[in-house]
Parts: sequence; structure tokens; C-alpha cells
Amino acid sequence: MMNINFSGKKVLISGGTHGIGLELSKAFKSLNANVITLGRDESAGRNLEKYDITFKRVDLSKREEVLDFVNWYEKEIGDIHVLINNASRNSRYSILDTSLEEWNYMINLELTSPFLLSQMASKLMIEKGIKGKIINISAIQAHFPLESSFPYVTVKSGLLGMTRSMAVDLGKYGIQVIAVTPGPIYSKSEEPPESLDKRSATLLGRMGRMREIVNVILFLSSDLNTFITGSEVIVDGGRLISRRPDPVEISSGEV
Repeated sequence: MMNINFSGKKVLISGGTHGIGLELSKAFKSLNANVITLGRDESAGRNLEKYDITFKRVDLSKREEVLDFVNWYEKEIGDIHVLINNASRNSRYSILDTSLEEWNYMINLELTSPFLLSQMASKLMIEKGIKGKIINISAIQAHFPLESSFPYVTVKSGLLGMTRSMAVDLGKYGIQVIAVTPGPIYSKSEEPPESLDKRSATLLGRMGRMREIVNVILFLSSDLNTFITGSEVIVDGGRLISRRPDPVEISSGEV
């Protein structure tokens, strides 16, 4: 049986202080990666440092801060093996009431920052001869939109196109680019409330756990993944082909 190990590898994770990003940060570190995590929550980020994880406070919705980080990373770190574009925020607005401010925020957070971080990562990988991995975290709403989620659906759909285009550009350098699309994953704690779990609209009859997304990303980021690129990996318990309605907590954006 082959084991996954990231010894000697540098892994950069955006939005790595909460939810799936936090679990990713700790999981990569447990597999001996050198982990650099980005986020806005200073307290949560400092807490990660007890795991020997490097935290950099960056507001990924502000391109100036992202560019400052890129400059720091290129000078101080200088190479990268895995980039996880995970930072995200839900946005519950329809086309009729989305403000320009909200639109710009979501575009900057979920498209501009992944573009800038991916550009940096791919250039460093090529310069150092590293056949690295770039993983973009989309969402099932890119295929199955909920009502009043216009900005969120737009940016998550954009990440899928970004993934394919990057894969075409970077394949000749041996760099693999993959989108991971979670379905209904409970990210407030490890276990969802039992009543919510039982009402999940997945074919498996429950919500997904954060660890189930983390395990997929660990494999895709590892040396075991040698031939997947430009693909979207949907991890949804069969939600896309289920005819069951979502629980109101999900359709209303509560979870």
C-alpha cells in the first residue's frame, strides 16, 4: 500500500484558518509538508502556528494585499509544490439586488486572487522545474444554483473555466490543475446535527464531512496523482443526480 507524504514540499493554502481550509492546513502538516496558510483572522492564524504552520494575514479581496504577499513569497520562500485556492465566502443575492460592491468583492476574492496566486505558483514551478499541483475549490452551485446566489454561482463557475484554461497552458510543464467541487459538506464542526444529516438530499442519505473533502485533495496533491489534469472532481455524495430537495437550512444559506 502506498502512503502519502509531503516531506520537503511547500504547500500554500488560501482561506486556511477555518472550515475545510483549516482541516487541510493541519492534514498537510501531519504529512510533513511545509505549510503556508493565508487568511484574515489573525487570532485563528496565530493558533495555527502551534502546529508549526506559517500564517500570513492577507485580505484576499484586496488585490494590493495579494500582490504584496506575492512579492514576499517570491523573495522569502521562492518555490512551491502545491497551491490550494480555497478562500471563499457565500453571497446570497439575486441578479436583481447584487450591488457593484458585492460583485467586485466576490470577483476579487474568488477569481482575481486565485489568478494572481496561480500565476505566481506556476511561474515558480516552471523556474524551479517542479511538476506541481494547483487545486481550485469550486462548489456544487456551479452546476445546481440555489435561488439568490448569483455572485457565488458566477465565481464558482468561473473557477471551473479557469481550471481548464490553466491546465491547457501548463500541461507541457508537467503542472497539473484540478478543480474539486464539494457538495453539501458540513463545515461548522466535524459532525452535523443528526436531524440535518438525515434530511440531506444526497444519494448516500447524509451530509459530507470535511475530512472526506480533505482526503480527496490530499490524493490529488500527492505524487500518487500522476495523470489527472483539467478535470473537475465532484465530491457530493450523489447530490447532482438526486431528485430530493435540499433541507431548508441549505437552501436558505444557513449552512
